[in-house]
This record gives sequence, structure tokens and C-alpha cells, in this order.
Amino acid sequence: MTVILGLALIALGLVIGFIVTWAFNIGATTGLFVGVLLVVAGAVIGFVVEWLIDEAYRKNRELRRQMGGRTDVRLAPDTGGEGEGSHDMASQTLADFLRQRDEELRELREQIEASDGRLDALQGEFDVYQRTHPDDLTVIKGIGSVYQWKLRDAGVSTLKQLSTADPDQLRRMLDVKNWQRVDVESWIEQARDWAQREQ
Repeated sequence: MTVILGLALIALGLVIGFIVTWAFNIGATTGLFVGVLLVVAGAVIGFVVEWLIDEAYRKNRELRRQMGGRTDVRLAPDTGGEGEGSHDMASQTLADFLRQRDEELRELREQIEASDGRLDALQGEFDVYQRTHPDDLTVIKGIGSVYQWKLRDAGVSTLKQLSTADPDQLRRMLDVKNWQRVDVESWIEQARDWAQREQ
């Protein structure tokens, strides 16, 4: 069959080449070249179509194999309707197939629940880590080691806490005098920038 198809394609290419030569009044070599190009293009398209058909057939065969190969429901010879036995067999096959999918789905749900539990535990550990490992507040311009310790003593140990702090309350907590050049508003603004970068 493949040999016949190949010969038919060659003949078709020659015919197309002669038609192109005659219709457009071009040289025989050019016409033959165009014909060969068309045959090659047709062969490639045919190969792709054949591959798609084979792939669909393979998937159908795989589904039949998964269903136990019992998908052919035969007609009863004397009644003209579906045979009771073959109908029951097809129903049982489909029920087994669906039961197997339900079992796989249940296992996947259990795996997801276990993963969610591990994720919750990790989130809890991360929260504890954040509480016990304060941020380096000296990344804020104007905060040195002294003010960092004062802020931590006042309960501000993360950039997020600093970004939401009230400037006046912060001045009172740090006991900042009027003559001191401490720009608390700038600290809060910088902390907001840092907190947004870390999200």
C-alpha cells in the first residue's frame, strides 16, 4: 500500500510539474521542481495526518485496555436488542473503571490534605522564627545600633511593625527630645519600602 501511494505521489508530482510548465509557460526544469515541492509538501501533510490518526487510535486502544477490553456490547441474535449479559458486563466494566478513578481521586485528596498540613506547620514555624529573629533595623537610614535596641525594647522588632507605627507614639516610646534630629517619619517611610520589597 505504501509503495502504491509513493508511486501515485511521484506520478502526481510529474503531472503537476507538466501542468505548471504548460500553464505558465516556464521551463520544464522549473515546472518539475514546483511539482516535486508540491509532492514533498503533500507527503509531509499526509505524514502528519497519519500520525494524528495513529495517536487517536492508540489513545482509544489504551482506554479499551484500561476498561478491561470488554467495551464491545453485542446484540442478542433473537431479540434484536442488547443482550442482557453483555449489557451487564459493559455496565460492570464502566462501574469498575469509575470506582478506580474515585479511589485515585480520594488518594490525591489525602495527599493534598497532608501537604496542606505540612504547609500550615511550616507557616507556624516561620511565624515563630519571625517573632524570635527580629529584622535588622539598621538598614533604615538614621537607625543605628542604639536606636535599634531602643526600638526592640519598645516592642518594635520588625520592619513591618515599624512601617505601621504611629510617629508621635514612637517618639514618646523612644523618649526623643525636641532638640534631637531624629526623623521618625523617614524611618517609617523607609520601613514601608523595605516591607513592600520583602513581599
